[in-house]
Amino acid sequence: MTIRQQIAEMLKQPRTMSSIAHELKLTTKEVEDHLKHLIKTARAADQDIRVEPARCRSCGYIFAKDKINKPSKCPECKGTRLYEPLVQIKT
Repeated sequence: MTIRQQIAEMLKQPRTMSSIAHELKLTTKEVEDHLKHLIKTARAADQDIRVEPARCRSCGYIFAKDKINKPSKCPECKGTRLYEPLVQIKT
Protein backbone atom coordinates (compact mmCIF):
# COMPACT_ATOMS: atom_id res chain seq x y z
CA MET A 1 0.00 0.00 0.00
CA THR A 2 1.40 3.42 -0.96
CA ILE A 3 1.70 6.32 1.46
CA ARG A 4 -1.12 8.15 -0.31
CA GLN A 5 -3.36 5.10 -0.02
CA GLN A 6 -2.50 4.83 3.68
CA ILE A 7 -3.42 8.49 4.19
CA ALA A 8 -6.68 8.01 2.27
CA GLU A 9 -7.51 5.05 4.51
CA MET A 10 -6.75 7.09 7.63
CA LEU A 11 -8.98 9.94 6.42
CA LYS A 12 -12.08 7.78 6.64
CA GLN A 13 -12.08 9.17 10.21
CA PRO A 14 -11.45 12.87 10.97
CA ARG A 15 -7.69 13.40 11.38
CA THR A 16 -5.22 16.25 11.74
CA MET A 17 -2.16 16.55 9.54
CA SER A 18 0.20 16.26 12.50
CA SER A 19 -1.45 13.03 13.71
CA ILE A 20 -1.07 11.50 10.24
CA ALA A 21 2.54 12.68 10.02
CA HIS A 22 3.32 11.26 13.47
CA GLU A 23 1.73 7.89 12.74
CA LEU A 24 3.41 7.47 9.34
CA LYS A 25 6.71 9.04 10.46
CA LEU A 26 6.55 11.76 7.78
CA THR A 27 6.94 15.53 7.91
CA THR A 28 3.81 17.67 7.96
CA LYS A 29 4.92 19.17 4.62
CA GLU A 30 4.94 15.70 3.02
CA VAL A 31 1.50 14.96 4.45
CA GLU A 32 0.23 18.36 3.26
CA ASP A 33 1.35 17.61 -0.32
CA HIS A 34 -0.36 14.21 -0.28
CA LEU A 35 -3.47 15.65 1.37
CA LYS A 36 -3.86 18.41 -1.22
CA HIS A 37 -3.69 15.80 -3.99
CA LEU A 38 -6.18 13.52 -2.21
CA ILE A 39 -8.64 16.40 -1.75
CA LYS A 40 -8.34 17.39 -5.40
CA THR A 41 -8.94 13.78 -6.48
CA ALA A 42 -11.87 13.40 -4.07
CA ARG A 43 -13.53 16.56 -5.43
CA ALA A 44 -13.20 15.24 -8.97
CA ALA A 45 -14.83 11.98 -7.88
CA ASP A 46 -17.66 13.83 -6.07
CA GLN A 47 -16.67 12.38 -2.71
CA ASP A 48 -17.73 14.09 0.50
CA ILE A 49 -14.84 16.14 1.94
CA ARG A 50 -15.33 17.45 5.45
CA VAL A 51 -13.01 19.99 7.00
CA GLU A 52 -13.51 21.20 10.55
CA PRO A 53 -11.54 24.45 10.39
CA ALA A 54 -8.80 25.44 12.79
CA ARG A 55 -9.90 27.59 15.69
CA CYS A 56 -8.37 29.60 18.49
CA ARG A 57 -8.55 28.07 21.96
CA SER A 58 -8.44 31.52 23.58
CA CYS A 59 -11.04 33.60 21.74
CA GLY A 60 -12.84 31.00 19.61
CA TYR A 61 -11.93 32.59 16.25
CA ILE A 62 -12.67 30.16 13.40
CA PHE A 63 -10.30 30.10 10.43
CA ALA A 64 -11.31 29.53 6.79
CA LYS A 65 -12.34 25.99 5.79
CA ASP A 66 -9.91 25.94 2.86
CA LYS A 67 -6.87 26.04 5.18
CA ILE A 68 -5.79 22.49 5.95
CA ASN A 69 -2.57 23.30 7.78
CA LYS A 70 -2.33 24.71 11.30
CA PRO A 71 -2.06 28.51 11.37
CA SER A 72 0.75 30.03 13.44
CA LYS A 73 -1.36 32.53 15.40
CA CYS A 74 -4.85 33.96 15.73
CA PRO A 75 -5.50 37.18 13.78
CA GLU A 76 -7.99 38.34 16.45
CA CYS A 77 -6.20 37.89 19.78
CA LYS A 78 -2.68 37.04 18.46
CA GLY A 79 -2.76 33.88 20.57
CA THR A 80 -0.85 30.78 19.56
CA ARG A 81 -3.03 28.19 21.31
CA LEU A 82 -4.88 26.79 18.30
CA TYR A 83 -6.78 23.63 17.45
CA GLU A 84 -5.64 22.07 14.18
CA PRO A 85 -8.15 21.55 11.37
CA LEU A 86 -9.66 18.08 11.07
CA VAL A 87 -10.00 16.55 7.60
CA GLN A 88 -12.19 13.62 6.56
CA ILE A 89 -12.90 12.15 3.13
CA LYS A 90 -16.00 9.99 2.96
CA THR A 91 -16.23 7.51 0.12
